Amino acid sequence: MKAIDLYSGIGGWTLGLKMAGIEVISSYEWWKDANDTHNKNFGTNHKEKDIRKLDLQSDLPAPENVDFVVGSPPCTQFSFANRGGNGDLADGLIDIHKFLEVVDYLKPKYWAMENVPRVAGILRSEIQESGALSKFKHLFDGEYGTIEVYDSSEFGVAQNRKRMIAGRFPRNLFESYRQTTPERHLGDIIDSLNGDDVVDPNYDHSISNLTDHIYESLLTDEEMRMNHDAKAYHPVYNKMSFPDRLDRPSRTVTALCTRVSRESIIVPEGRGFRRLTVRERGCIQSFPADYQFYSNSYGGKLKMIGNAVPPMLTYYLAKSMLETPLEDIKPPKSEKRIVDNFNNLPKFFEPDLQGSKFSWSRSFWLAIPGLRFGSGVRFELRNVSNKEIEKTFWWINFHYGNSKKIKQLSLEKERFSVVWESLILLDVDLEGKISDYIKFVETIDVDGLQQNWTNKDRSKNSPIWLVDSIGEFADDLINTLKGTYSDKHEKLAELTQIILRNGNGELDNKKLVDFPEVVLTGIMIGSIFNVLMTGEQIDLSTVEA
Repeated sequence: MKAIDLYSGIGGWTLGLKMAGIEVISSYEWWKDANDTHNKNFGTNHKEKDIRKLDLQSDLPAPENVDFVVGSPPCTQFSFANRGGNGDLADGLIDIHKFLEVVDYLKPKYWAMENVPRVAGILRSEIQESGALSKFKHLFDGEYGTIEVYDSSEFGVAQNRKRMIAGRFPRNLFESYRQTTPERHLGDIIDSLNGDDVVDPNYDHSISNLTDHIYESLLTDEEMRMNHDAKAYHPVYNKMSFPDRLDRPSRTVTALCTRVSRESIIVPEGRGFRRLTVRERGCIQSFPADYQFYSNSYGGKLKMIGNAVPPMLTYYLAKSMLETPLEDIKPPKSEKRIVDNFNNLPKFFEPDLQGSKFSWSRSFWLAIPGLRFGSGVRFELRNVSNKEIEKTFWWINFHYGNSKKIKQLSLEKERFSVVWESLILLDVDLEGKISDYIKFVETIDVDGLQQNWTNKDRSKNSPIWLVDSIGEFADDLINTLKGTYSDKHEKLAELTQIILRNGNGELDNKKLVDFPEVVLTGIMIGSIFNVLMTGEQIDLSTVEA
């Protein structure tokens, strides 16, 4: 049986099909590094090809020679990681249209397309009448037509990588294979690659020369803090574990991540924490431990691995296309590669190092301790860079609402005035503490914050120091409101309701009313900071509601 691989990348589909016993007669990929990786691991000589310009008759095998069509059109425009899910969907649909056009031309026995979960809904909609892909609706008709989302970890991949699989193949048979697949954990991958005798964690053969397994330096305290808070107090997404748990499948390996990011998978190492090596990422994606990655940069290798489809997943898809009965299914076996015999080993790069220089506009955001509620509800310090004048400004935002719709309440002088005058009417005396906070904010070296954050001058105070210092003032105010003025709790809750009601008189987050001391403190702390950052002054004796 023969197949072609569209948008073939580094070979996730091709490897899965080959392990299943299917011959891949043609592969098509435009990115040179990915195509080089594909060619050098399989001994092929496929040229880079812009699939959007592919000619059906001259660039494809004859239809009678193709039993299966598989592939993974680029997912960048569909990913929620791309500008918060605001990618160019019309541009992304061009590649899916081309894929379906090839399927429609070749009319294979079975076909399958992989992409991010979001595409499932888009595809279901666009193949309907008046949709951009309506002309291909017939490709999904019949018993085997399908558009479903699967978790790769259910098919032996050590990763909770959810992917849409659309196509025409024996879906029920494919799903039945889950009864036979083992569950692999992140810790299984790490332990297998770090023993004295390295054994491939997915395919069980010994590895004589383990490459691309170079540890990064441990995270600094600053990097550890930023990673932790990005996972625990993200403005939109739910809480993650820090460090990542080793006793379960890994989170999704992404194409883009830095030493300071929510996406980075962080594991313990001695008394500290580190990111994963290139080899660990590859094995989590279920590539063999002797599979080689060809790129001219360290980041390029991470990108190509993160973009790949797990070959363990495609193996079972291929087996369903071959209509292999459940009782005959066996774990995949990868042909052992003798690394020393490679004619052209890839370049190996030292990982990203701490202490790098950053752009003058390097962004920063971090939730203020004591003023964060989880599920994206928090007061945060962040910077905003004006590229026209090359200057960075600092601000405190208040994100609230609910997990489905995060909103932002502006923190300015008028907002502070409402709270302050109301507290005076309630006989709540915080003037001494607020005055101390105002004096503190007035002493902040604003330019120095960015100089520290960009590694230009680490002798300056850091933004993390500022966040924690503001958090200390907040804790003092909250404790005072909860202690000295505990009898005012109900009145403070009523004030919080008034402030948080939207234009329709509704509360966007009713739970916040249960924490009036925290919310009101945050509004005062944030508003004062923002007013002083604009160069205005706050005189507590003349504040008017």
